[in-house]
Amino acid sequence: MSPEAIETLVREYGYGMVLIGTYFDHYGVPLFLVFGGIAASQDLLNGYGVLACGFLGGWIADLFLYFLGFKTGLAFWMQFRFVQMFAVPLKTTQRLLNERPALMVIMGRFLFAVSKFIPPFAGMVHFPVKQYIVFSFIGNVLFSILFTGLSIWAGPFILGSLKEFKIGSVLLALAFVLMLVWLSKRLVKSTTP
Repeated sequence: MSPEAIETLVREYGYGMVLIGTYFDHYGVPLFLVFGGIAASQDLLNGYGVLACGFLGGWIADLFLYFLGFKTGLAFWMQFRFVQMFAVPLKTTQRLLNERPALMVIMGRFLFAVSKFIPPFAGMVHFPVKQYIVFSFIGNVLFSILFTGLSIWAGPFILGSLKEFKIGSVLLALAFVLMLVWLSKRLVKSTTP
């Protein structure tokens, strides 16, 4: 979906579109939340409303995936060949969940490519429910504050350059992913026995 289409949906359907879009938009830059913030920068939406909808959409999605993983369990998923190919990364993730649970769940929300894999995996390995709920809450609050705040602040600039925004958003997302990969590698090295 193009940024222009997302902007139109957010303008027409407001908070509901931010909520639903954030629920489903966990694999890339959170464009529904960003365009909600841009709409707030133009006084079309309230910034706190955008922040709340972005938080709720992300948190509800995380909890749904966590409890889906909790209900099915790791043994169920390991019977699939596709999941078996990720046995080593899954063991690393499980080890990191045991050693640095808050960091994995909270920072996992910011890892665009894997943000939807950490919640079900945490459920599959039966990571403690109360801890997961609290850490996921914190991660989603921080995520929503960051992206809503940045998009309200940068809203006028982004609107003025929507065509360049496509290229800029790809470059920004790439830089952010590279930074997170670097941080993840450092984290894995620091916890390796």
